[in-house]
Parts: sequence; structure tokens; C-alpha cells
Amino acid sequence: MGIAGDKQPYLVGYDYGTGGLWGVMLARSAEEITRLYPELVVVHDRPDWMSDEDHAQMCERAYDIDGAPWGMLNVVLSDRHRD
Repeated sequence: MGIAGDKQPYLVGYDYGTGGLWGVMLARSAEEITRLYPELVVVHDRPDWMSDEDHAQMCERAYDIDGAPWGMLNVVLSDRHRD
């Protein structure tokens, strides 16, 4: 396991069919995210509709890839087990 200092924030999206969820994940690389959570899309350019304030709030509540899943990640995992 790495230390938090070697991670960067990545904007991620999850399309669950009838809508989507957005968040920020701290990880060592985008590939690390998609390997662990293939359902997530790493978004390199913030969408025009996402305000600076929205993005800043997501960064404050960023998911650590080495941490226990919570919030949006619980939805991803729940949907994974349903399929």
C-alpha cells in the first residue's frame, strides 16, 4: 500500500443506466482505478456543466483507492454483484 502523498486526484464517473454519479478518487494512476473499478470512467477534462464549487466539494470528499469503499463506490459494488 502506498502513502497518500504518492496519489493524485482523478475525476471519475459512473453511468448506472438511468443516470450517473461523479466523484474524485485518489490513486497512483488512472489505470489503477479502472483495474479495481472497471465500471468507472476516468474523465480527464471536467465537463462544462461542473462548476468549480462542485469540483472542489468532490475533492474534499475524495475516495482513497486504498480505503474502504463508501458512498458512490458502494453503489458500484452493489450493481456489480447484481449483474
